[in-house]
Amino acid sequence: MIIRENLLSECHQYGVEAYPEETCGFIVGSQDDPEDLETVIPMRNIMNELHAEDPEQFPRTALDGYMIDPREHMKLERSLKKEGKKIKVIYHSHPDVGAYFSEKDKEDALWNGKARYPGITFLVCATNNGSPGAAILADFNANSGDFEITQIPSRSLVSSSGLLGGTFGITGTLPTIDFIDEWKNGKREIEFGYFRFVPQKQVLNLQTEFSSNNQVRHSLAYCSGRAALLELLSYLQDSRPQINLHLSSTESFIKDALQSLEIKELVFNCNQLPAADNFSAKEGDVILLTPQDPENFVRKNTEWLEKIKRIRVPVIVFGELGAEFGKADFKIDWPSGLTYWVAGFSLPESKSLSSGIQGGVIMSNNDRQMAELTELRKRRGAVLSARDAAVFCEQFAETVKTVPEPDTNSEKCSSKITSVPETSVLKQLCAWEHAASGLLFPSGMAAIMAVLTLLRKKNKPQVVVIGLLYSETYSLLMDSGRSSTWDAVFLGLHELERLPEVLTDSTAMVITETITNPLCGVPDLERIGKLVKAQGVPFVVDNTLASPENCQPIDWGADYVIHSTTKYLNGTNDHAGGAVLVKCAENAIALKKFQENWGLEISELETEVLWGRMQDFEERMQRFNQNSLAVANFLEEHSAVARVYYASSPIDASCTSASKLLSGNGGVVSFVLQNDTEENLRNFYDGNFYCILKAPTLGSNQTLVCPYPLLTHYHDSDEELREIELPRYLIRISAGCENDFDPILADLNSALLRTTQSDNQLQ
Repeated sequence: MIIRENLLSECHQYGVEAYPEETCGFIVGSQDDPEDLETVIPMRNIMNELHAEDPEQFPRTALDGYMIDPREHMKLERSLKKEGKKIKVIYHSHPDVGAYFSEKDKEDALWNGKARYPGITFLVCATNNGSPGAAILADFNANSGDFEITQIPSRSLVSSSGLLGGTFGITGTLPTIDFIDEWKNGKREIEFGYFRFVPQKQVLNLQTEFSSNNQVRHSLAYCSGRAALLELLSYLQDSRPQINLHLSSTESFIKDALQSLEIKELVFNCNQLPAADNFSAKEGDVILLTPQDPENFVRKNTEWLEKIKRIRVPVIVFGELGAEFGKADFKIDWPSGLTYWVAGFSLPESKSLSSGIQGGVIMSNNDRQMAELTELRKRRGAVLSARDAAVFCEQFAETVKTVPEPDTNSEKCSSKITSVPETSVLKQLCAWEHAASGLLFPSGMAAIMAVLTLLRKKNKPQVVVIGLLYSETYSLLMDSGRSSTWDAVFLGLHELERLPEVLTDSTAMVITETITNPLCGVPDLERIGKLVKAQGVPFVVDNTLASPENCQPIDWGADYVIHSTTKYLNGTNDHAGGAVLVKCAENAIALKKFQENWGLEISELETEVLWGRMQDFEERMQRFNQNSLAVANFLEEHSAVARVYYASSPIDASCTSASKLLSGNGGVVSFVLQNDTEENLRNFYDGNFYCILKAPTLGSNQTLVCPYPLLTHYHDSDEELREIELPRYLIRISAGCENDFDPILADLNSALLRTTQSDNQLQ
């Protein structure tokens, strides 16, 4: 049996929390799938109670033994049976004695020489000096009458990826194709990955603090309390046929945001709670409570919450805290009748920060729903800055009282920020993009989500997509939930003659990318701009791959221009952010209101980093352009390469648009091997690179390589890939801005020779 790393880590974490005593519990999964493991369920260790009652019969305490509460065990078994699930693994921790299956463990697991729990695997997790250690699995072998032991090395059920970018790195390395296969098939949990998909360690640590302090299984951190609340409401809206929101708040931001979600609210008085039988789960009722003192409210209304729980109506308690961040603000005993606790938290203004830093959290014991919210957070991008999370973790520990600033090497935090340059960043971006105004967001996907949500309405459900969009933008467009009626029309770059016929009164926007990822097509922005202007349809362009150094889409008719500032504008793999630039200042007013309602402001700490990186952006971008062309020309001449894709390619059908719109190639070049097979991809990718890094992002000052379709379209069929003309084994190079680029080309040549040597051996 394979224990996924996230489940193993959770078992280890319970061991750390119980240290120096033993913890215990179960891992459960579907009855129908022997390999399915879904959820860790901690149980009460009653050894201390048994020892206190009869120390002669029970000489051990929780310091060196465990016994699961039999009443809780029986209750859980009945509940799991109704849900079609069963216990698959029994786990317990070993404080300071290592991971092994002791004679006492064997004795407890057997009955008259036979397995007491047939088919159950035992997991023992070592806790060494309060930290996770190694682990073992024990499975009973009926033939030998003994247990077979499988060792799990410390912190490495499977190996993890490395981190790029230093302490606040935003992406991890992907060393081999097998590594990617295991990750995509759920057999591997990577420790470091792109920050929206694999939260940075500082964010994970903060989430653990919240869960521990509030005795709750799951905590998800967001860029603000408002973002956390509205992402939860959006999820609930899309996860059920209908939603009736019973709201105790009159706060304007909630009402305004509900309009953007097109959710109608039914207001009631928080001091006069309606009877539980007024609500119905079948009718899609959800209760949102916003009391002035959330903790006191929950304590006083436990009985009412329990009644609501019995009728299975979700209850959200929300507090947009104005108090300073600290342990006292979040130390509660989790109320059993509460479904979700959503809270905002902040550090106030200081000499270092003009407006303080903030965050938000959703806490819940609902396993499936919190897992789905985690996936939604990846796509929508309302992430908490790792730098902010580090500060909040320090406050939890009460070790540092000053707000840190990341230094230029991204290796540590110092104690002071000298300025808050958000206005400077936006002024410079607007100058580069020829924009009237702009806003900064916590991530590029948060910027895209804001524009999509602002422009799409029920009376304007249609989005026209031109060319191949970034995979997560595509997912955001298509995965809109059962409560929505959105519609997307897809046109190829060379189907613009169809654009006038698909534009209607219900079209919310036309969206494209200046350079498409990863095939580097260039849409005719000028022609699209003229067509949409005639129909009065907003035109949205993601300009991340081209950058403002190479193209200004507003000059060609775009109304909204989007950037992931994490990429070329930053360059060092250690910043998270996004930007929206607008053609007309009037458009910025509605977008600013949306940003405020949803709490989607960028962290001041991230803005400071971005401003520093932007100072040499233009000079770096010139080298990105030069180096990518060097890669493209090299690949076109190489016998191991069948096809090369890059923005300024003279053989591409969009070359006319590229020559008209672009002043540079950008950094991305993609190609297909002559022998286009998975085995040959392995020959290329799995070998050693000495200068090129194996990582999935782009816009890095260091040259990166990745098998792009295996990361973004892994589970797509061959037919689906043919439909979007994306080769399954395509390789994407994101050229860096290295001054000496010859070693990069030599590295690339060595990798390509591995594929031809393999071909020669076959012959």
